Amino acid sequence: MRKDRADVIIAISTPAALAAYKATQTIPIVAFAAVDPVASGLAESLARPGHNVTGIAVFSEETTVKRVELMREVLPRAVHLGTVTTKLTSGATSLTPVLETGRKLGFAVEAINIDDPANIAKILSPEILARFDGLVFVPDVILSAHMAEVIEVVGLSKIPAIFAAPDWVANGGLMSFGPDFADAMRHLIAQVDRVLKGAKPGDLPFERPTKFDLRINLRIAKALGLELSPTLLARADEVIE
Repeated sequence: MRKDRADVIIAISTPAALAAYKATQTIPIVAFAAVDPVASGLAESLARPGHNVTGIAVFSEETTVKRVELMREVLPRAVHLGTVTTKLTSGATSLTPVLETGRKLGFAVEAINIDDPANIAKILSPEILARFDGLVFVPDVILSAHMAEVIEVVGLSKIPAIFAAPDWVANGGLMSFGPDFADAMRHLIAQVDRVLKGAKPGDLPFERPTKFDLRINLRIAKALGLELSPTLLARADEVIE
């Protein structure tokens, strides 16, 4: 895509939005950002971004905290919880509330950092995961790009894991919780439409997701020997049987 021909750039991740913003401060950018756009430098404020970027702001620490809470429901007697990150998310300050929530719920929380996608099988091997009772995955584009391998190696360890998006569950993961992406994309498209009609991104507030999605793969739960409460199953937007 030639920059002088683009009317708007759509960025479907924080790294993509940051790369686009680094490349141009003139072409409008509409982004789906999983990290605070103010903290990441994409905007001066959520209400008035001020630059050439607007979009949907997902504060990933909030949804990851909820995943920790859901894991406590699934594993009421568990002690050791692993939070899986990569180089994109391992240093994020957003992990702090996740660690604090885990400790408040009685978990001993440890970050598992995948430094290189080539090391996924090694870092998530049954030998390493044996010390964990459950795993919580943060939203991460590197992990998503290697979804099939991650699900396969985690499955070998028989460790319950909760992921950030429903496609993980559709492909064999146990559970997912996160923003309703279909609803968020509708809002994103509406913002693109406003920009194409002449609105300035700097004047368009970053929107926050209002709908969230809980998916459960009951077949995987049974294979792991988990008995999920009827209350939890009733809250799910989809249960795969």
